[in-house]
This record gives sequence, structure tokens and C-alpha cells, in this order.
Amino acid sequence: MAELVRLSYEIQPEDPGWPGNPTYRWEQTSSIAGGDVANFGILHLCDHFGSHLDAPNHFNERGPKIAEVPIDRFVYERPRLIDVPRGDGELVTRPELEAHDADVRDADLLLIRSGWSRIRSDEPDRYASRGPGVSPEACEYLIEQPGLKAIALDFISLASYGKLDPDGIVAHQILCGVGRDDRYVIIIEDVDLSGYPAGAQRVYAIPLFAAAADSSPCTVFAEVG
Repeated sequence: MAELVRLSYEIQPEDPGWPGNPTYRWEQTSSIAGGDVANFGILHLCDHFGSHLDAPNHFNERGPKIAEVPIDRFVYERPRLIDVPRGDGELVTRPELEAHDADVRDADLLLIRSGWSRIRSDEPDRYASRGPGVSPEACEYLIEQPGLKAIALDFISLASYGKLDPDGIVAHQILCGVGRDDRYVIIIEDVDLSGYPAGAQRVYAIPLFAAAADSSPCTVFAEVG
């Protein structure tokens, strides 16, 4: 029987988010302890908080919104993990990805592990505001791969906060398919790759199919064995 390993983080109010963005708050509106017949409430949740998935519409006005993306774009039969260690604000470069060319060309999901998740709990402000990113040149290389459906990152965003303009904006525009007809690469951000299982056969990244939303938090898990 297959083992399922979760790669997405539990959503906590104190978790790091993109600086200045709203995060998460739970509002209890009915409580058994308070005399009601059931527990329920309201999720106040930014669509780019925690482990989340950027649909093309995030940076591409003509790109599909999250509920419009075909469901097969969230199931990956050829996940490939590569290690590209990064420090504060460092961008993943095209030559560093080209060094893993065989894996990149074979992947329908490329998981880029920088090691940055090691500080997520202990240094959340640094994790959010000084995290690494991926360069526009690296994104050009990625979108050139016809079989690549998505990338997953163990840092908060494709863009490094300190290098948002122009590098982070351009990088997002490239993978979101601006000016590229229907070609795009899904971006899965803030994923825990520290315990990525050897021998993972499939990875799933399941969003909320929320009407009108450009993107969504998602549950990501690997299937092993």
C-alpha cells in the first residue's frame, strides 16, 4: 500500500507571510462548548499564505484563474528533486539549473530545495523578508522545458522580497505565461522539502477551486511505494 507524505505546512496564524500581506485568522461563529449544536466558523485566509500555488492569473491578466486550471496540472508523475543551496536574498541561476539538465528535462514537477526551510519556525521574519528567489534567466530555462508542468520551492516565493522589482516580477511573468499564448508553469511556494521521501513516485498539489481567485493555498503530498 502506498505511503503518503505531506509536504505542505499546517496553516498557523503566526506563520511567516509575504511582508505586508494578510495571513490567517480563524473566526469561531458556532461552538458546541458555547451551547450550539455544531462547531463551525470562517477562515480569513490570504490566497498567497502558507504552502500555496500561483495560478497563471497571478501575474498574467489573460491567464487562467485557479478554478480554471485543468485538474491534471496538479498531479505529477515525474517529480524530480534538486538541491540548490541558497543564502539570504540569493537567486537560483540558470547555470545552476542547467547543471541538473537531465532531471529538469525529465520532470513534470521540479522541486528546488534550497535548505531555507530550516529557519522557517525559528526566524520567521528573516524567512519572509530575506529569502531566496529564482532569477528571470532561470525561469526562461524552465519554461523552455515542454514537459514541465510545475515547480515547487522551499522558500516563501519565486521572488526574493529584496529583489522584487524587476527580478521577481519578471520571473513571475515568465512562468505565468505572459505573452506565451497558453504556455505556463504552475508555481508552488513555501513547501517543506526537508523530509522529501526517496523514491517518491507521484506528487499532488491540491488547491481550493475558489471562483475569481488568482491562486490558492494548497495541500501538497508525495506518494511513495
